[in-house]
Amino acid sequence: MHLDPYIFNNNNYRLLLIFAYAAVATWIAIPYVINKCKAHGYMVKDMHKFKKPLIPVLGGVAIFIGIISALALSEIYIPTGNIANLFIFYFVVNLYGMYGLLDDIFHFQIRYTKILALLVFSIPITSLGVLSTINIGFTTLDLGIAYGLFAVVYIMVVSNLINIHSSFNGLSPGLALILLITTGIKSYMVHGTTYLIYLMPILGSLAVFFMYNKYPSKIFEGNIGSFIYGSALGAFLIVNKLELFGVIILIPHIICFLQDFWVLVIKRVPDKQFPEPRKDGYFIPDKSMRYKSLKNLLCTIFKLKERDATNILFVITAVFCVIGVLLV
Repeated sequence: MHLDPYIFNNNNYRLLLIFAYAAVATWIAIPYVINKCKAHGYMVKDMHKFKKPLIPVLGGVAIFIGIISALALSEIYIPTGNIANLFIFYFVVNLYGMYGLLDDIFHFQIRYTKILALLVFSIPITSLGVLSTINIGFTTLDLGIAYGLFAVVYIMVVSNLINIHSSFNGLSPGLALILLITTGIKSYMVHGTTYLIYLMPILGSLAVFFMYNKYPSKIFEGNIGSFIYGSALGAFLIVNKLELFGVIILIPHIICFLQDFWVLVIKRVPDKQFPEPRKDGYFIPDKSMRYKSLKNLLCTIFKLKERDATNILFVITAVFCVIGVLLV
């Protein structure tokens, strides 16, 4: 029995190693990030719990550490051309993450500035040579040079959709994990392993982070986390030319955004993000906020606790993911 000297030339092993690098680095980083958040006061109350425990809020830093560790180690055995594209892809993702970190620290308020900044951060994705055509189901539309603008807007919109559909323990990272895995499966069905290299760092890091963020959360992702995995999903959909597929699997997120927009912007109802926690653990939204989000609507129609509502939302997104895989 001997070790094949060309074992690491196999693309499958490279993908698994990148995933493992990100997962292990995140696993090591999380306790460190938790301790640093506690030491420097980056803590927030878990407003859905009766006792409102303080939870470290900059968990996305651990995701970031996992990604950059995987990128650094992957340079050892990935061909130069592939590593360049991988670094461009994660340059965009890390720009989003850095903006999210600054938002967590400085609490930016001007929405238009956020949109403009995120649009600019998405521009480098166009250097990956993505085709200018869009598959809209029954036909293909060629946008020409306008596709570049479409791509940067698409990534910005996806990252914001991911950021909005959140707040329950494990909800946002869990949904993102379902969406990323589904998109990886679709990518493999269409392109084989060609583009899976882009998925491995974020998937490995997020899979480990979710174990600490699920109910009851030991750490929150913060804006840095949601912007990292939101932009990664948007960019991965663009690279794979799965724009329509992305719309299908994100329908629950789109509905949640429309609900939020209707209540807060159209109806101009003052935001009441958190209801008063109950001893029995059931989540009862304020009457004015019942239609603000899918989670609020579910908890209004049915008597649900936080974990139950989260699991139902996982199932809803999983259903649309299956529909996307089968139909698009």
